[in-house]
Amino acid sequence: MQVFDKSAEAETVEARDSSAVGDLAISLKPKPKRKLSSLNIRPFIKPAAAAAAAILIALLLFNIPVAKAVDIGQIYKALGRIMNVYFVTFDVEKAEPTQEVWVSRALNIKMFKTETECLLWDFQAKSQKLKDLNTGSITTAEVDGSILMAVEENMKIPWGLLPSKVHPNAKWQRVPDKDIETAVHDTEVYDLIWIEEKFASRKWRGYIDSKTKLPKRVEWWLKLAEEEEYKLETFTQVSYPTTVEMKAVIKEAGF
Repeated sequence: MQVFDKSAEAETVEARDSSAVGDLAISLKPKPKRKLSSLNIRPFIKPAAAAAAAILIALLLFNIPVAKAVDIGQIYKALGRIMNVYFVTFDVEKAEPTQEVWVSRALNIKMFKTETECLLWDFQAKSQKLKDLNTGSITTAEVDGSILMAVEENMKIPWGLLPSKVHPNAKWQRVPDKDIETAVHDTEVYDLIWIEEKFASRKWRGYIDSKTKLPKRVEWWLKLAEEEEYKLETFTQVSYPTTVEMKAVIKEAGF
């Protein structure tokens, strides 16, 4: 299922990744020695302005140039204005997506699609709808308030598209064009690099729309102590559909 974003923010992505389903991508499947659970991609639970301010202050404390610190703050701020987002997760070694996610603050819903099922959380109706993609059957259930609140926390920015915190040793830097392996139109590429543990160094790479400051592509990299180079673990392609397009996606899913 794919959203065709006709809004000004949606742009064509040309990636070199050999994906049978197009350019959309990231991976949630763990690899040997590299568990995805170790990736720190839990979403922020703070409002957009507070998150951006916290990031900016943290970066200043870590002696990162102000000109660069503002950039990551602008990303959080831009995401805070978005009402609808669609992103798809791919494993770098697989052509098929492991998960697609739609979040609409306008419709107050969140929908997941995997290879076997599609799950819709409707926060206004306080319900959960599950569709078995093998049989086509749909089950609907009312959701306990505490469970709904926990799931609704994930409605908040940045939806796992950026690190949930800035590590004390984090370094924020612009990526030179010669070091960019994937071409994405009209973007500036930035790295956030930190040492998470003694044996691992991590890198978040964002392809940021030059005008809107919104991520178009997000990558997660890992380098173990015995390794010399970072290795790409997961990557995501992101678009920002209109509310009309979001309704069409939900209808197409059968909900």
